Formats: sequence, structure tokens, C-alpha cells
Amino acid sequence: MRSSKLIIVSVLILSAILLSACGSSANTNTDAILTEAAQIAFQALTETAAAAPPTATLTPIPPTPTFTPEPPTPTATLEGEQPTLVPTPLQQPSTSGIPCLRANLEYESIPDGTQIYAKIPFTKVWRLKNTGSCTWKRDFAVIWIQGDLMGAETVVEFSDKEIAPGDYAMVEVSMRAPDRSGFYKGYWMLRGDGAVFGIGNNGREWFWVDIQVLPIADED
Repeated sequence: MRSSKLIIVSVLILSAILLSACGSSANTNTDAILTEAAQIAFQALTETAAAAPPTATLTPIPPTPTFTPEPPTPTATLEGEQPTLVPTPLQQPSTSGIPCLRANLEYESIPDGTQIYAKIPFTKVWRLKNTGSCTWKRDFAVIWIQGDLMGAETVVEFSDKEIAPGDYAMVEVSMRAPDRSGFYKGYWMLRGDGAVFGIGNNGREWFWVDIQVLPIADED
């Protein structure tokens, strides 16, 4: 449609030129032809502009967010009478999927809350089963972690033989009731192969001695 109008405009302009060459008598017709040609040309330009597609605008693509992993939250034991943070057990390779160092408490003497007179010596016994996948060697020991030591050694080796997985160890620690009456509790774990470990499914729980000390008879 726009091409046809442009052809008409060209014809009208050519006619106007020819008429102009014929003399002054054709001036009126020439002006009319030029006016019509101008109107047709303007209309064609207007339609061309309206039909032109809009200029595309560039929409910026937002950057892809990157995930920043959060640092692991450190774990610690409770404050107060609870043991302080102990080293993470050293886990040796195991084809069975069972932790290398782990124990289970099978029996203990001096049950929690046992009443003992002040200054009286006693022996705390824990019977522990090796529920891990590694053998406990002869230099394995029970160690005091925190709480009331009650006259005991802080490190006590408990066996002169190796304890294979599934076997038992009798851990005996000599203690002495404190001089003053009251409630006392001390926490213990095992140590061996450069690691500290304990009881429970993950081998990280401690065991303890918990007594009530009574005043001796001649005390007021």
C-alpha cells in the first residue's frame, strides 16, 4: 500500500514538472498537483512510522545467587557440674559400619545416691562391654573428665590384656569419700589410640560416680 502511494506521488510530481514547462497558464494546475503530492507523501510517511516495530529494550538478567554454606555450629557439653568438651573420638576405618571405639555400661557398683560416711575409702567398679569394631589395647585407661575426683587418680589403666569387640572389661577406681557431708559426682570416660571415648551409640557419653556423704558419728 505504501509503495503504491509513493508511485502516485512520483507521477504527480512528474506531471507538475511537465505542466510547469508548458507556461504560466499551467501554474494553477501545477500548484494543485504539488499540494496533492505533498499530502499523499505525508500520509505515506505517517503510515510508515506507525507500522515500524518498536525498538527492543534490553532487560538485564539478574545474577544467579550463589549459595554460601554456613559454618558448622560447635558443640559443647553443659556447664556447671557437667564435663567440659572432650576430644572427638578417633574413628578408624571399619567395614562393618560400627564405630571403632565405643562402650556399653553393663554393671556398676556403688549405685547413684549411695550413702557413704565421710573419709571412708571405697572402690567404684564399672563393667564395660567393647561394642566398637576395634580392640582395646593394654594401655587403654579410664580418665577423670570433670566433677568431684574424690581422692582418685586422674588416669587409671584397667586391663593387662587386650579387650576384643564383644568382650568385657572390669574398670576399678579407688576413691575416698570427701571430708564434708553433701552430694558428690564425678565424670569419667575412656582413652586409647589417641582418642577419648565413652558409652552410648556414638561412643561420646560419659559415665560417673554419684554418692551422698554422711557426717561421721562423732561429728556434731
